[in-house]
Amino acid sequence: MNSAKAWLLEQYPDYEKAIQQLWGSDKGFEATSHELQEIELKVDRLNAASDPTEPIEAERLKARRDALQRELMMLMGANMR
Repeated sequence: MNSAKAWLLEQYPDYEKAIQQLWGSDKGFEATSHELQEIELKVDRLNAASDPTEPIEAERLKARRDALQRELMMLMGANMR
């Protein structure tokens, strides 16, 4: 299984059916999922203080993460109807 897909299923277990339906059929959903996973890893490193970053960069990453989460929730929610 794709690591981004496995990560997504772990993060959003209530949306498993929607994730399974969207994965492989919606390239935009997959790209958003990959980007969100990458940003989450960066934010985790920031929180662990193992990746020195300017405060402005950290805020930019967190804002992008929030936007990606909203986008995924919209896509998964629409697919559950």
